[in-house]
Amino acid sequence: MFMLTHTYFLQKFLAATDFKNIEPDIYVYNIIPDLLTIHPQISPDKTHNIKRSLQIPVQYSRSAYVIFHLLVDDLSHYGYICFNGHKKFDPNSQGYSYLKGKHLINSILDLYGMIEKNISYEEAIYQSHLIIEMIFDLVILNQINSLKTIDLLIDSINFTLSNKMDEFVATINWLYKFGEDEIKEVMKKASLSITKEGMEGIMSISGRINLYREKFGLKNSDQLFYKRVRNLLQYAKDLIDDDELFLLETAHTIKNYGWLPTFR
Repeated sequence: MFMLTHTYFLQKFLAATDFKNIEPDIYVYNIIPDLLTIHPQISPDKTHNIKRSLQIPVQYSRSAYVIFHLLVDDLSHYGYICFNGHKKFDPNSQGYSYLKGKHLINSILDLYGMIEKNISYEEAIYQSHLIIEMIFDLVILNQINSLKTIDLLIDSINFTLSNKMDEFVATINWLYKFGEDEIKEVMKKASLSITKEGMEGIMSISGRINLYREKFGLKNSDQLFYKRVRNLLQYAKDLIDDDELFLLETAHTIKNYGWLPTFR
């Protein structure tokens, strides 16, 4: 799932608990597996390959929110919790985003055929799940606006930069073994690139069309091609008709797993 969905879900999860003394930096820990990939030498494989059952020392207790992110991704990608870390790509995955995404595969293949660009069937499967995740936060946009999730995400990054960087660097270094300079570089870039104007600018189908085309190098000025991409993403949005059920089932699974918010 994308950063806004992760942030919204943590908001909802914590609202259902008695956890009251919330400092905004926990939301940065919750998105750090994705945020770290801003750095050109840090891949998603590196940031997601953490044991979910990791024993966390008290001084690094904020790491629990990184694990929370990974648990949500596990359920989206695989349909179960990967106790020992990130699994390899599985074209037959039973995860939510893959089950939804399979309906998009033929449309993706047709789209590439239209511009005579090669794509393997497995790559189309991978793209299909990513489109579902890319569109999910558009489906829950009203909820995101109601909880001011965009403001919270931006404020949490700025709060961490201004007030919590020593603890943040130490915790991420312990968890991932990335250096201080790398971590600070990521946070500085995040503060510049994740703005309210920028986030609101991509919270539409047209905004996601641009994201999709940029990510996969599909820059094509043909209006028919643009329309086909729009139809593909709109179809993906229509497929997500059980967003609340997914979030409820995910919360239930994570609670049963035994994850608890940290009070430090």
